[in-house]
Amino acid sequence: MAEKKKAGKAMSYRGKPLARCGNVLYLGNLSASHFVMMQVIQTEKLEDLSVPQKVAVQLIANDPQLPPKDRVVKRAMKDGLYSAMIIGSVWLDQYQS
Repeated sequence: MAEKKKAGKAMSYRGKPLARCGNVLYLGNLSASHFVMMQVIQTEKLEDLSVPQKVAVQLIANDPQLPPKDRVVKRAMKDGLYSAMIIGSVWLDQYQS
């Protein structure tokens, strides 16, 4: 599960680093061969929280020789953040072994 940031500890999911910038989340080490970018497309208001409903997931190759369009290895649209994080984690396991 995702862990909350505590006193200098970075967030992680299934042992992979997790970073957030606005509505975009990054899973995996950004200096590794591949990382996952998850962009929240649609949210739903639940009481006073904004819950992600649609999330675009992309597995990105970290190769500066490739043009930006060719760096995207896989794409998916998922319902909910949990489904997006699971597929992103599986992709990272496949491409970083």
